[in-house]
Amino acid sequence: MARQQLPRGITKVAVANRRTGKLEDRWRVKLNPVDAAGERHQVNRSFTTEREARAFHSETLGAMQAGTYVAVSKRTVEQACKAWLESRHNLKATTRTGYATALQPVRDRYGSTRLQALTKDDLDSLVTDLRAGEVEGRRRAFKARTVNKMLRVLEQVIDSELKQGNVVRNVAALVERIAVDDAAEYRTLTEAEMLRVLDHQCRERHLWTLALYGLRRGEIAGLRWENVDLKAGTVTISEARVYAGPDLGVVVETPKSKRSRRTLPMPPDVVKALKAARRAQRAEKVALGPAYAGGEYVACDEAGRPYDPTWISDAWDRMLKKLKIDRVRLHDARHTCGTLMHLQGVPIAVISAWLGHASAAFTLATYVHSQDDALKAAGQSLRPVEAI
Repeated sequence: MARQQLPRGITKVAVANRRTGKLEDRWRVKLNPVDAAGERHQVNRSFTTEREARAFHSETLGAMQAGTYVAVSKRTVEQACKAWLESRHNLKATTRTGYATALQPVRDRYGSTRLQALTKDDLDSLVTDLRAGEVEGRRRAFKARTVNKMLRVLEQVIDSELKQGNVVRNVAALVERIAVDDAAEYRTLTEAEMLRVLDHQCRERHLWTLALYGLRRGEIAGLRWENVDLKAGTVTISEARVYAGPDLGVVVETPKSKRSRRTLPMPPDVVKALKAARRAQRAEKVALGPAYAGGEYVACDEAGRPYDPTWISDAWDRMLKKLKIDRVRLHDARHTCGTLMHLQGVPIAVISAWLGHASAAFTLATYVHSQDDALKAAGQSLRPVEAI
């Protein structure tokens, strides 16, 4: 049987063995494949058997014809994550910090791994350990939403590498997301608890009133008195003071989205709380004299210095503890606002505009929850139909 001719790109060469000095046959593959991004590469590989050379040759040409060829790269997971974050030029500081935080578990474990070598099994293992709280340096088990955010952001990173022709497939997209139990991850204040907070007399009462009427922490921290019209009873959200991580600290930025820029007509009890806070701050300014520092922010201490956003969250926790109310995150005050509006029959589109969301669908899916009291009321409204 005639020996099959070698395809173009494979040549048989004799190479001297470095140890024995004897000539040995090798099969060299030389190709110039084009990757998915349209860039041409030089491939020069040697194999000890003809079968291996033919297999590599066939695989490379097949991938090139299918538009899926990817050149061998030493690019690591850490390098890919860093490059992706640096390429997102329009991100707000807090969003960038949030993405970096989400990616950190992957970077910690697989940062030095070549991106092309990262597998679905690697990510599944990480997810399992994060959910079990068995990751070094992390004290708590990750919630489903946190794990899913990590996978979602990583998927964006690898998708960018895929478009650049650096990987064949997006392994993060293959990992199954964790089912989210909203009841386990969120708790809103009941109407009775909300009234207890609103009636609680303390220096920061106006801040908790604003939180329970739907303002974000950063919007409360960034609200200036010049944007509060006490006569008209309106509050205009035009900027936010947010914590952007240990490197940047507290920064002032525009609101989260275009719809977050809004003017809200406040109910009388909110206006009353703001008026009381304004009078108290003016009295503090007079008492302190020249040492008083500005006082242009609604959320400031007795010396007129604006509160750090994290201090506001800590003070919220201390207030709930004092009132013996089970802990609810400050951000969940927004959930409380949305939920109570919903239970009182306010249209979702109106709730969305009030909270400053980009869409009503997001409001309904994320910020509106059933409460035990409402479920009990619904059950009591059902009456057996008597037989006629």
